[in-house]
This record gives sequence, C-alpha cells and structure tokens, in this order.
Amino acid sequence: MGTLTSRLFQALLAVTVTAAAVTSTTGTAAAAPAPWSGTFSGFPSSSWRSSWGIDGAGEFGFGNMKASGSTLDVKYGKGSSAPSCTNCPTTGGGQFYQNLSKNGHTDLTKATTLYLKYDIRFPTGFDFGLGGKLPGLYGGNTGEASGGNHGQAWSTRFMFRNGSKGEVYVYTPAGDGYGKDIGLGSWNFSPDGQTHTIQQSVNRSTGQITVWYDGKQVLSSKSAPGIAGIPFKGVFFSTFFGGHETSWGPKKEVHSYFSNFKISTTKL
Repeated sequence: MGTLTSRLFQALLAVTVTAAAVTSTTGTAAAAPAPWSGTFSGFPSSSWRSSWGIDGAGEFGFGNMKASGSTLDVKYGKGSSAPSCTNCPTTGGGQFYQNLSKNGHTDLTKATTLYLKYDIRFPTGFDFGLGGKLPGLYGGNTGEASGGNHGQAWSTRFMFRNGSKGEVYVYTPAGDGYGKDIGLGSWNFSPDGQTHTIQQSVNRSTGQITVWYDGKQVLSSKSAPGIAGIPFKGVFFSTFFGGHETSWGPKKEVHSYFSNFKISTTKL
C-alpha cells in the first residue's frame, strides 16, 4: 500500500508541476502592442497634437494644411518646393514628426517590424511636377534623416517622381548626400480623384522594406541597412515638392488629401 501511495503522490506531483509550467508560460507571453490610429479631426488643436504624439521639432507649413472633417487637405502653391527654396514664388506642403512615446504607444517603438498604412487622394489633373515627398516611417533623432543629414536616425518616406511613379526615399546613418531612391516605378500614384491606400513595412533587423498599393504588394527590398539599433519613432509626415528649387514644383496650385493613418506590428 505504501508503494502505491508513493507512486500516486509522484504522479500527482508531476501533473501539478506540468500544469504550473503551462500556466507560467501562458501567463508571461507578451501581448502584441496595441495598434495606433489617427485622423485629422480637430487638426491642429492641442488635443489633436496630443492624440498623435506630435514631437514639436522640425515642423513647417501649417498654413498650407487644413482639416476637412477627418481628412487633411494639403495645398502646394504654383512653383513651390521645400522651405529651403530661394527662388520659389509660393510655399507649399507641410511637415511634422510623430513620437509614439508621447501618446502612450512606447511598446510600438520597440518592435522589430512596423506597418504604416494611410489613405491618399490626388484630384484629377494633379500636376506631379518633377517630384515630391509623402509620409513614411522614421526612427531615431528628429531631423537627422532628411535634408542631407545622416545622423542617428533613419526614414522611409514615399515619393512621386518622373510624373506619378512611386518610390521609397530612404535615409540611414550609413548614407551620404541626400536620400536613396528605392523601387522607382514599382507602382504609380493615381490622379483620379479617388481614395487609394498605401502601406509600408520596415523590418529594423533585416532592413527589409515592403510596400503595398491598394492592397497589392508592389515592392520588397532590403534597402535600409544598419538600423537595427535605432527604435521606431512614428510617422514622419512630410509632403512637399522637391528638391530645393522652383523647377520641382507644379505649374499650378494643387492639393492632395490624407486620412486614416494606422500603425501596427501586423499587416493592416
């Protein structure tokens, strides 16, 4: 009887230990960071800035941007270019940086891969000029991955160039000069007055950049090396023509429209 009791005790003990291990493993499994989403309702109020986690540095062009409901209407003046343009007759576009740590999403900044998706609309007859910037992701120090600066930061803004041809315009600490053109012509932005979706993912570990336009994958390229140690910061909302000269700008005043920004650790 004593031997049987001992065996039963050992069996029960083994079951208990196994159950505890399973419970421990399940209980400590890290939940995926909650995604972030933002619109332009209330732009550019303090409550809107807080909901987006606006960094406050490196911003310009708020006089060219206005909210229409939850959509942002961005104006580009005839012949406008970057703020550094010295021969532009008008101004155009705007820029601001998001800091996810300022709106309660610090966990997203630590991810290996993030996805950014938003809606964009170009009216029929939009003049793409020689090219211009569009929002993308960034990481590291504000202002150190644009304008020819290559510091402890990186950025993956979109661009339109040579008409409506799309590309990713990449800055990394290892770069020099201005940004690197990745995948030019892999897709085309549609100036048809309809809303289209654009999405990018950046894997900091591998440097892999992937792009989807209207849900279709159009680009996959390992073109952002050396950024594994630089955390995500958020959206680099940057849109203007240029370049730095009026020759980059449109031949008439034009507008583009942005809405429904989302960031997640999984494809959106």
